[in-house]
Amino acid sequence: MAERVCVVAGVGAWPFYLATAAWVGQENRRFGDATRLGFYSGRQVQGLAPLIREVVTSVPLTAEDAATRALSADPVERRVGEALAAALHDGATAPRVSVVLLSPPDDADTASFEPVTHDSDTAWTMFQRFADLDRLRTATSTADLGSG
Repeated sequence: MAERVCVVAGVGAWPFYLATAAWVGQENRRFGDATRLGFYSGRQVQGLAPLIREVVTSVPLTAEDAATRALSADPVERRVGEALAAALHDGATAPRVSVVLLSPPDDADTASFEPVTHDSDTAWTMFQRFADLDRLRTATSTADLGSG
């Protein structure tokens, strides 16, 4: 069975991942059967698909919760706290969010491929879309990815 990638949209998600190895977004976000996250921005699917390591579906987005978690002895809680703090610093304002901890960009668990361009006047996705990792590795444009 092919490894599935959930490609999320959002101009800020890609640089946030590069800085934090995490994704923070809508509370209770579902990623289907995906084992990896991908990023669509700048009219292309960016060339990294990190492994989804942990998903916290609903967490308060407060400075207090971020600080408490960032000081935890548990490494997962600590990373969640760091991601929350970064999201607050970036101006996130939702009362609750999902936090997805990902393999870092330079980690062996992060799949890489050439960025996949999108040649259309409309966005390839505005929320999320699924693609097989093998197709992302061979695609030259989003037209090669099929319907997901």
